[in-house]
Amino acid sequence: MTLHPDALLAGPRGRRLCLEVLLGEKGRRGVEDAAAAVSWAARPLAENPGTFLVIGSDTSAFVEPQVSPADAAAALSRLRTTAVTGAVLDTALAVAVDLAAYWQPPYGEDVLLATDEMHPVLEPVAAAIAASPLAEWWTSPVDHAAQATVCWETPRPPAAHPVVVLARWRDDIAAEEHSFATEFAGRDVSGTWWSTPPTGLPRTTRVRGTTGPAGLTLVEDSLGWESARVEPVRAPHGDVIEIDGPETWAALCRRHPLPVTASRRHVWSMTTGREGAWVQPDWAAFAREAVGVHLSVAGYLTTAGRAIDVGDLGASVLAGWGPDETFWFEVAPTVGPAESWVIDPHGDERRWRRS
Repeated sequence: MTLHPDALLAGPRGRRLCLEVLLGEKGRRGVEDAAAAVSWAARPLAENPGTFLVIGSDTSAFVEPQVSPADAAAALSRLRTTAVTGAVLDTALAVAVDLAAYWQPPYGEDVLLATDEMHPVLEPVAAAIAASPLAEWWTSPVDHAAQATVCWETPRPPAAHPVVVLARWRDDIAAEEHSFATEFAGRDVSGTWWSTPPTGLPRTTRVRGTTGPAGLTLVEDSLGWESARVEPVRAPHGDVIEIDGPETWAALCRRHPLPVTASRRHVWSMTTGREGAWVQPDWAAFAREAVGVHLSVAGYLTTAGRAIDVGDLGASVLAGWGPDETFWFEVAPTVGPAESWVIDPHGDERRWRRS
């Protein structure tokens, strides 16, 4: 599969990636001014922009800048699109993932990036990313030979067998839908926002040389962890479902639909702006057909956070996954000693290293 620039710009995470690449070279001429223009233009577009505090002796003289999307686009267009380096691309991807939030309205920057004014500015960046050899692995399927799980600073509880986890999950979804439909009866109450298989299943990402597993850095809404335990695992043998874009996600929803309108209605309408019926894939049903499901990086960037049309069934949102993450429907045993990883305290960026 090839990563197309238009597909990258169709998703909120892909657009955010392009912005972070464009602003990625700190100290480059014009970057600071362009970043400020984006911030000011995004502020009135956010549903909850927060309170702006001015600290100084004469705060009465401050006037908040009025920056339009066209102004922000002009500031960004003055930046030259440089070669996409590994450091810039890795940092931009990590930031784009970390800023994902599906339980609230989108950030003002995400609204700004979806405007017509921004498309011509982001388009050459998307083309440069899509053409970069550094992004070739983003479209690749699960790497059976190099998988590891990441355990954060809190101990991981003993895992139940995947068959038990999936059966319990399916019952819990049904109970949750009934509870929201009867207790809240359409009121705007926040609820479950993710559409992943149950988190009690084995979850892994590929190990990428000396940088460790992708799951160390590609984390949505991370909590700033500074240490982790990495355990290599043996991937189960068999077919793995590959999610490589919105069309695949829609096909999974149509094949084994699981209605989740009652529980997801409010949160998914906030994050996408769409009202109506919602479904997600029934992972318990898919567990009878495959040993796992893998979300490629390209699939994440082009799909996550969007309202994906599934015809008469309504729509769906891919939410809560990490790029390159695989959920396994069977036991994935560890095959080596656990390693301790920590954030490098001497680097400017958040880089992980073996402790």
